[in-house]
Amino acid sequence: MINLNVDPTRFAETGYCLFPNVFSHVEVESNRRLLDEATDNNVLDGENYLGEPHTKDDRWMTICRNPRLLDAIESILGPNLILVYSSVFIKPPNSVDFVPWHQDNTYWKAVHGTDVVTVWLAIDDADTLNSAMKIIPGSHTGHREMETTPSAENAMVSKTIEITSEMEDTAVTLEMKAGSVSIHDSFILHGSDANLSDRRRAGYTIRYCSTDTAWVDVDLHPVPVYLVRGQAGSRGDGYTDCRL
Repeated sequence: MINLNVDPTRFAETGYCLFPNVFSHVEVESNRRLLDEATDNNVLDGENYLGEPHTKDDRWMTICRNPRLLDAIESILGPNLILVYSSVFIKPPNSVDFVPWHQDNTYWKAVHGTDVVTVWLAIDDADTLNSAMKIIPGSHTGHREMETTPSAENAMVSKTIEITSEMEDTAVTLEMKAGSVSIHDSFILHGSDANLSDRRRAGYTIRYCSTDTAWVDVDLHPVPVYLVRGQAGSRGDGYTDCRL
């Protein structure tokens, strides 16, 4: 089912929101060249995965601090924002790799609080044919961490959550043109199928928190935490200030 929420005021209800065309055509081409450079130079951290590029290359950090992107996030989380993680997931054409149903917060043990989101920036066009992300609206309700089991072979994340067929029937497919972004709550169930098309599907996932209600234990966190807009909050002494 394709039923996309583009109204930020409904984020608390649905757990996700879509923002079309946040990045310009010129920026879209720049984003693609940046990823192509990483793949051509073999600097990926694993097959079809680039981890924390914002900590290694200022050009990725520029993407993370794009004012229009931060405006979109602010419409969801408010004005006080920290950047905690980022990674690129690449599904080549005719790939058997898939992303099982999961919650992002499962993997973020140093992050505490509930106003925590993932931005999914479409580097390539993403649609049903090349395995755009699917989300189960409202599955973040109550911010409950669900029980996990080990993922199957060819899964791009290590843990999965078993869901019912009734839940899966409510899933929506987030079809997006390159340069568009989706934002989803860290507790929402989401995943994607194998890419059996002849087109690549790459997305840059960037994780942000509101310092009003969330904080990061920097002693346990594997990378620096960056203050990108507003105020760091009462627990933000260890954050790195990179506000524009």
